Amino acid sequence: RRDSSGIYFGCCTRLTRGFLDMGWGGGWGGKGGWGSPWQPMFMKKGWGKGGNRGQTKVDPSLKVWVGNLPTGVDWKTLETHMNQAGKTKWVESFKGKGEGTGTVVYSTAEEATNAVTMLNGSQINGQAIQVDVWVKQEKAA
Repeated sequence: RRDSSGIYFGCCTRLTRGFLDMGWGGGWGGKGGWGSPWQPMFMKKGWGKGGNRGQTKVDPSLKVWVGNLPTGVDWKTLETHMNQAGKTKWVESFKGKGEGTGTVVYSTAEEATNAVTMLNGSQINGQAIQVDVWVKQEKAA
């Protein structure tokens, strides 16, 4: 069979006509095409957790600062030590510029104050650590 434009359709008229109606280029994003090709989730924008990593929006009364950590102490070692004062929600041992310091977030303010009184001066890997309340530093202008 031939269309009024002179194009031969054969036996699959409906299917072929659908492909021709997509316009010049057909497939991926031509005129009225099928949309964009499949992409993995990490390459898409707008569906992830976002750029807000870590526990930046936590009430400061739940956070404690840990200083004088021995070199090589990871978050897991710090977590097992800090769990003596209460169940921790988030533990981070800083690397690079903040080496030797860390932060710990507890579920309640009572656990956080208990950690300061109980664990300040305690030892990790034979070195005494400092535990104090969290105070956000102002950015230098």
